[in-house]
Amino acid sequence: MPQGDRPDGAVLTVSEVAVRFGGVAALSDVSLSVQPGTVTGLIGPNGAGKTTLFNVISGLQTPGRGRVFLYDTDVTAMKPHRRARLGLARTFQRLELFGSLTAAENVQVGLESGVQWWRPRHLARRIPGRRRSADSPPDRSGPARVDAATCNRLLEEVGLVGVGARHSSSMSTGLARMVELARALAIGPTLLLLDEPGSGLDDAESTVLGDLLSKLAAAGMAVLLVEHDMELVMRICDRIYVLDFGDIIASGTPDEIRTNPMVQAAYLGEAVPDSAASPPAAVQVPVAGTGTATTTATATTTTDTGTDDGAAR
Repeated sequence: MPQGDRPDGAVLTVSEVAVRFGGVAALSDVSLSVQPGTVTGLIGPNGAGKTTLFNVISGLQTPGRGRVFLYDTDVTAMKPHRRARLGLARTFQRLELFGSLTAAENVQVGLESGVQWWRPRHLARRIPGRRRSADSPPDRSGPARVDAATCNRLLEEVGLVGVGARHSSSMSTGLARMVELARALAIGPTLLLLDEPGSGLDDAESTVLGDLLSKLAAAGMAVLLVEHDMELVMRICDRIYVLDFGDIIASGTPDEIRTNPMVQAAYLGEAVPDSAASPPAAVQVPVAGTGTATTTATATTTTDTGTDDGAAR
């Protein structure tokens, strides 16, 4: 996807991205785009390169080739914090909450991440001995106090009512993931990257998550979702990309992906034809409506390294 071929109005454009780790190709000429107001799914078997691609998009991994755009801005060489200020927020496969902080305080971290600390009005508060004149009105614009009501409102948006004072270390995985989502929403993102947000959620929590992501998209946000819960993906995604051994092997609507023979063979549970050159190794993958099913994959290996948990995905 050369620069001139970027989709009009796309929030995110990934163009011909390639990443190698030594002699292993983790990604090979991957291109995709995400439109505002949509939920886009990124699926694939373990080791497909999904975490590596998320790391490239968020700035944690520099690609060996290719470019990444947020709207018309080339962010390929941009640091993660600068991408965040352009409206990119991300969650991780492994929970990345501050265990010593409450749920509300974790959300407050997200709110304060957008504060421009170098501005004179913020620096003035930290100059020893500097005092505000008795006649000056109180300054309520700075980061010294973040409105607790805003933190609680964000928690309520993700279905967590009355948990602001609870420490995240005492929460179940499902609750903690929703706190992490609330913290990501605190920066007011235009693009939200979610790495397996349904992991650890029960059926009811997964339904609430899906409804929330659909609501966010309906309000104009762009969501890119990595998820192994096929029922969730097929229900809420407008478009799905399938990544296998570092290559995009298919893209389309949920119905198109569901009936694609290559996807069925690589991921959704169809057996590889008997004419395959060599017996493939069986792997366990989730299948829509059936939990876990045995499918097959060729013996080719690749590595999907990331900052999440060090495990290939």
